[in-house]
Amino acid sequence: MKMYEYQSFQESDKKVLMFYHLWHGCFTESAVNIDIHAPRNITRTIKENRDALNNEDILGPYISYHYWGEPLFGYYDLAKDEYVIRKHAQMLTDGGVDGIVIDYSNYMGGRGKAYTKNELTNLLETYLKMREEGNRTPDVAIMCTWSAEEGARAANDFYEDFYTKDKYYDLWFKWEGKPLILVHPQKISYELKDFFTTRRPYPFLTPVDEENAWPWLSLYPQKCGYTKDNPKEVVSVGIAQNWSDSLDFFSARDEKGHFITRGRSWSSKGHKLLKDPTSSLYESHKGANFNECFERAIELDPNVIFVTGFNEWIAARFKNVPSWARMSKDTTPPFGAFCDAFTTEFSRDIEPTREEELKDSFYLMLVENVRRYKRVESKTDIIVPIRIEIDGNFEDWDGVENEYHDDVNDIANRHAQGIGRHVYVNTTGRNDFKLMKVAYDNDYIFFFCETVSDITPYTDENWMNLLLHVSFDRPHWEGYNFIVNRTGVRNNHTTLEKSLGGFNWEVVDDKIPYRVKGNKLELAIKRNVLGVCDKDIDFMFKWCDNIKYEDILNFYTDGDTAPNGRFNFRFCTKEVQT
Repeated sequence: MKMYEYQSFQESDKKVLMFYHLWHGCFTESAVNIDIHAPRNITRTIKENRDALNNEDILGPYISYHYWGEPLFGYYDLAKDEYVIRKHAQMLTDGGVDGIVIDYSNYMGGRGKAYTKNELTNLLETYLKMREEGNRTPDVAIMCTWSAEEGARAANDFYEDFYTKDKYYDLWFKWEGKPLILVHPQKISYELKDFFTTRRPYPFLTPVDEENAWPWLSLYPQKCGYTKDNPKEVVSVGIAQNWSDSLDFFSARDEKGHFITRGRSWSSKGHKLLKDPTSSLYESHKGANFNECFERAIELDPNVIFVTGFNEWIAARFKNVPSWARMSKDTTPPFGAFCDAFTTEFSRDIEPTREEELKDSFYLMLVENVRRYKRVESKTDIIVPIRIEIDGNFEDWDGVENEYHDDVNDIANRHAQGIGRHVYVNTTGRNDFKLMKVAYDNDYIFFFCETVSDITPYTDENWMNLLLHVSFDRPHWEGYNFIVNRTGVRNNHTTLEKSLGGFNWEVVDDKIPYRVKGNKLELAIKRNVLGVCDKDIDFMFKWCDNIKYEDILNFYTDGDTAPNGRFNFRFCTKEVQT
């Protein structure tokens, strides 16, 4: 168990790029048209039907796209779902990701279906709106297909339809002073060569074989992509790799039925060979492969770490495996063959999932590793004790300089068509957190919260909860020892409860003074009740509104939290040792 402190990322010469996909609606369209059960979830199908590996008829039609698992935000279509685009942007920037690299390796030019123009337009327009609101988004780059001729056609399409529009210019990820595009440079026009910084997308998982090539996915131990003047320009970090003795399908088995590619649990120090691709024995959630690859990248210390990836999710079910895959040497098993995604173990997405084995574990690993790479450290300001009167005046808060800010316009508000029969509606957004403060004196800890609009009545369900983490040595729920406003809220007084272990609470003070006026709230808690009586104070806190606590993942999806997701603000009056 660990509490994740929210930390802002300052401008740095170390960049993190994330492989990103827009293709879900476009590429699953044919599956939805021919299969009433689409979208299919491979992991759950195998778990629920133990004959699925031996029966040709249990999974969906051949060539149709299947999901390895269910994304946290459901089976979304990014052409139609601004809510998910916003959530992704927020999560990525909170995690220290500087830019996304959109996968167009399957697009050969000509503006066909794989162009996903509607999806890309929706993403760029949403990013523009977010930045106009004062919120952050990643920058954007595109990776074209591998071949010189088809890559040039694709790059020209993107240039004409998107890059020539001035309004998008600030959204592009810049490298060497110009927008970066990953494309084979041989066939592109002089106009594009002048506009872009180009790097060749390297299609193989082995070390790059020439300068100015960027690997999108590499085998451990990785080596750097390099230029004439820079031997350490970029290193790829993968979650997992579809590789056995050679490039392979993630679903590949040996002659004894063991699954043999480098899944999430693979490590150079040892790995399991199992016959059940959904087995909990893999301990996929520990991310041995990802952490080992990231450790290697930090050791190499390049200018850019390119992580694969965030939200690929789908793969087609093949029957006749292409000749380049090792699996083609074996008889194709009844369940078929899946190249780039298969199950929880044999997949490479960081985006949180509804699959119990993983949840948000890989996102939290990303956060930790990016902070190590960028050498982000906790910082504290000098905080002078001050007494706050809980009277609804709020003027005494003007003397409190330490502030905590939350993204605005990010309350949950969603009504979108997903893949197939799925429609997603979320109206839990209510109070939109904006600004928080904390103060203290010898006897009390004081809390201040400001929202975008007037705070709703205290009679609302799950209203303006304040969660506090003091120590893991005390009973807690997900690290939180105390909660305010869960129950016993009335006019001008509320209730503080402590965890008895898990989501079981006991009242410790039912006379917590608070006041609300307009869009501001203040309250005070006795220090001795919290057990923070030492001279130096150090705790974490989180504001939540309209969150149902049966699932910690609701912090990402519902209502509003400050800070976002699983992060917490830290109040500390001592020098932090990192």
